[in-house]
Amino acid sequence: MSKNWDRYLHAMEFIYAKVHQPSGLLNVTGIRDWARWQQGFNNSEANMILYHTLQTGADLASWHGDTTGLADTYRSRAANLSTAINQYCWDAPFGAFKDNATDTSLHPQDANSMAVYFGVVPASSSLSSRGQSISSRLLENWTPIGAETPELPNNISPFISSFEIQAHLTIGQTDRALNLIRRTWGWYLHNPNGTASTVIEGYLTNGSFGYRNSRGYSYDDSYVSHAHGWSAGPTSALTNYIVGLSVTGRLGSTWTLKPQFGDLKHAQAGFVTSLGKFSAGWNITNGGRSYSLWWNVPAGTTGNVTLPTLPSGKTGKVSIDGKSFKNKSVSKTNGLTFEIGGGNHSIVVVSK
Repeated sequence: MSKNWDRYLHAMEFIYAKVHQPSGLLNVTGIRDWARWQQGFNNSEANMILYHTLQTGADLASWHGDTTGLADTYRSRAANLSTAINQYCWDAPFGAFKDNATDTSLHPQDANSMAVYFGVVPASSSLSSRGQSISSRLLENWTPIGAETPELPNNISPFISSFEIQAHLTIGQTDRALNLIRRTWGWYLHNPNGTASTVIEGYLTNGSFGYRNSRGYSYDDSYVSHAHGWSAGPTSALTNYIVGLSVTGRLGSTWTLKPQFGDLKHAQAGFVTSLGKFSAGWNITNGGRSYSLWWNVPAGTTGNVTLPTLPSGKTGKVSIDGKSFKNKSVSKTNGLTFEIGGGNHSIVVVSK
């Protein structure tokens, strides 16, 4: 990190210099993008990405040990950018973000998914209703085999749909996320002309593999990748949201475990950092009247665990590592959150 830090700072200043006043929005001068037709000017997708870049830049500055106030600068810039995006790109009558700050009627999948996922419309703020509105509007793009992306009509992009499933999960719309995973990735995995083991770059809404045929691929279906790493969004989504395990501090020094059940009965996942292996899983039992949750993370780390409500809708009594969790219970509506150190732990929640 240290050897690249000066270059990183230069790149950050270079891109932020393209934020124009008085709008406070990024002015896009490089028009190459993932495959969407329109890019440039104050495109909302690019502004969402810059917002996220400033937020992650603040974390990097803190981890790097910066003492110049750079983290605060980046967070301030991100906050100002979020205000500008919500002021100039939000389409209030429609209930979603426009493709840019003009009178366009295009409401793209990429920018709207990123707005929710990256926190431009935080669930814990006065803008929370915008996230729910976006989630509902995104459903209007769905076909039986995935979400058509309005910014590349007639095409389905698992890459951009990866942001959408994480957007739904971010605001607790678990069933919508699982539905889209099944429509999109499930369709391809069961397609007799697919690989049955990898993920595809994209396809058309008619089910053919002529993805972006008029957008650079010259109607040559063989150009479409059937082993496309950028389309593997469910891997992290299922790990970080369904199993619920994600790191929040450097290398996993702090972490969270916050499962979302949806209509599933069990799930497990894991990953490795230089601190060691992180793994977790859960099982729903007795028709939703109880569930078990376990995790094994490196010693010396600290996590926040949020126990979901019981699927049965009942209040649940909690035991941890075989002992009753005194004076703690899972309520019918809010679950239970607590802090705990690393190691190997297990919890059982049973309806009272």
